[in-house]
Amino acid sequence: MTDALAIALDSFKAQAFEAVDVPVLLPMGDFVRISGEEFRRRVFVTSSNNGHDWCLRPEFTIPVVRTVLAAHPEGGRFCYSGRIFRNGRPGEADEVWQVGGEILGDHDPIATDAAVLRQAVDITRACGVERTRTVVGDVALFSALLTALDVPPAWRSRLTTLFGEPAKIADTLDRMEHRRFGFPGFAAHADIIEALSAFPADKVGQLFADILSIAGVQTVGGRTTGEIAERVLEQAMLASSNGIAETTIAAIRRFMALDGGAAELAIEDGVRQLEDLAVSIGDKAPFRAAVDRFKARVAAFAASGLDLTAMVYAAGFGRRLGYYDGFVFDIFDERAGGAGQLAGGGRYDGLVAHFKARPTIKAVGFAVWTERFREIDR
Repeated sequence: MTDALAIALDSFKAQAFEAVDVPVLLPMGDFVRISGEEFRRRVFVTSSNNGHDWCLRPEFTIPVVRTVLAAHPEGGRFCYSGRIFRNGRPGEADEVWQVGGEILGDHDPIATDAAVLRQAVDITRACGVERTRTVVGDVALFSALLTALDVPPAWRSRLTTLFGEPAKIADTLDRMEHRRFGFPGFAAHADIIEALSAFPADKVGQLFADILSIAGVQTVGGRTTGEIAERVLEQAMLASSNGIAETTIAAIRRFMALDGGAAELAIEDGVRQLEDLAVSIGDKAPFRAAVDRFKARVAAFAASGLDLTAMVYAAGFGRRLGYYDGFVFDIFDERAGGAGQLAGGGRYDGLVAHFKARPTIKAVGFAVWTERFREIDR
């Protein structure tokens, strides 16, 4: 780990990143507000004697963004190094070391995305990885597709929340297609259901829990209120909506299939297939614009000297942290993929709004899992 740690820190120093430190014990509120109530399952939580919830640092981006924007509202380049604590991969400790960097400011997103990926690849190769494999995704493509297809707001919110979990999206599309699964008694409450669907499931779930508590009913079955709310809202939307056009569902499924399966999908092939999909739905503006941005980013990758043949595109690739809203990537050792991603990150422009950043402030960053380099047989 020592070599990887030193190499990563030297890279950030050479790129003029300013080191920033954040506490190990952090208030739970930021993580729940941004990543959702379900994030509690992945972290180590404790309570103070005044009833406030705290957690051991599960990741760096949220606390670093909060800290640096308070002191540098114009942004900047910041790096960090330290331990994070959360339920890790099978066989991996729940306490691991992470080094990373964040770039905040009024910058060119495409050029900055390319620079961030290039730096992450360079660090990985400097740590002894001869052949990298980079998986690239773009959360914004999915959101733009749903908007272009005019998917009803309730379903758009549901699908967007599930992004990064392809199996759950596939199951939801099946339910959208077969309205008979909806509970018909909900149909009379369509206007209320539509209003509730605009709120996060955990908030709606808490409302349901409070109503049940007033009625003296106890929740059972081991489900969280968020899970109960998701299920109830889904059934309600199925019963109260007029259904979703088959062509719309087919287009979403076609997009989700752009991952190449076991054979993987070369990033340049991904660009071509995204182009074909855009044409097939009538070149509707939101999706066309998102595809054009993705194409420009891939061109910027090539211009920065990155090897496009070492990149694959996965349409359903997202992160469960809840704040990534654009370009995302993970870097692996092609020979030792079982070690997990060695570096990864992406764009999270929407996150800075939670901390009252100016509208022009954008954000992208990545982290290096320094301890995983020890699993690689060089």
